[in-house]
Amino acid sequence: MATGPGQREEAIDALRGLCLVGIAIVNVPWIGFSENLLLQLGQWWGGHAMSPADLVAAIGIEWLFEGKFYPQFSALFGFGAGVLMSRGMALYARRIAVLFVFGILHSIFGWWGDILLNYAMLGVVLAIVSRASTRVTFGLAIACYLVATTISVVVDFSGWLNPASADLSDELARAAETTAIYRDGTFVSITEHRIEELWAFFAPWEWSYRANTVAMGCFGLAVQKSGWLNDLPSRRAQLGKIAAWTLGIGLPLAIVPFGYIPVGDVVAIGYGSFFLWLATRGSIDPLVRWLVPLGRCAISGYLGQTLAFTLFFYAYGLAMYGRIGAWQGVVLSVSVWALEVVLARAWLSRFALGPVEWLWRSITYLRMLPITRG
Repeated sequence: MATGPGQREEAIDALRGLCLVGIAIVNVPWIGFSENLLLQLGQWWGGHAMSPADLVAAIGIEWLFEGKFYPQFSALFGFGAGVLMSRGMALYARRIAVLFVFGILHSIFGWWGDILLNYAMLGVVLAIVSRASTRVTFGLAIACYLVATTISVVVDFSGWLNPASADLSDELARAAETTAIYRDGTFVSITEHRIEELWAFFAPWEWSYRANTVAMGCFGLAVQKSGWLNDLPSRRAQLGKIAAWTLGIGLPLAIVPFGYIPVGDVVAIGYGSFFLWLATRGSIDPLVRWLVPLGRCAISGYLGQTLAFTLFFYAYGLAMYGRIGAWQGVVLSVSVWALEVVLARAWLSRFALGPVEWLWRSITYLRMLPITRG
């Protein structure tokens, strides 16, 4: 049984929509908690009290989610970029330029952990290697993966991945200062702080994450070049084996923080392979149908999550910054994502594109494109 392009794209779109729940679960603690989860777990290990529910949620997030979903998103970006570049490099270049602007605006008015700037950078790299063979593109992915792993082990594990290496008094003082800004500041003061945090884009610990984004983006482009996913049902057995091996090896190792990048990528590939394996079986067709619209509005969904979470946590909204625990963060994340699933389905029943996707495409083409269907 062959899979036509439409069916294949539905599975990929559904995977993109599913990834957004992982992105949300990981981002909420970074957006709205005064202390990151590893620091909280480090304090718990040192004897500080932590509720059982928060402890389980924090361990679960760090083990199963942190560093496991942005690699999937990056690979999907690379896969989609291959399709876009085949339609013309001039158009593709304009789309990447607009994405860069979106990333700057999101960093200033959203939050410092923006991914769009990384994707704009990734888009340039993908354009450079677009005419390379599948083998060369895959080789570049491996090389960037090794670079990212090296930086992560050398730089990251001496910093945020290893709370024991941090000066706890400095970390807590910084957390108190940040809490005062986000919980009690004005929109202007919060925006000024976000502009300061934007410079973290150039911080040493960011480069492992950035190199890994390039690695997984090149991996996605290599997969697109190879045509390996053009007939998903014929790949079902291989997808199952990939999922079994990567998750069987990756999940036990993922509990160790310094495996953030090397193991995170392995688990990310496992998650994606497992979902596509299920999708080819047909038993999750209803789930796929529900997830496809959000996957096709992925940028709108990503930015919508930032809007929802910042309004919940920051002073110009409900001012809940630092006031909820890890388990409540999971509930908030999943609730916002579930609402987005419903809204995306309703939106695309009437409109051809997500709102941000429509704006992105209109700016790219330098004219207002129709958004309604028909």
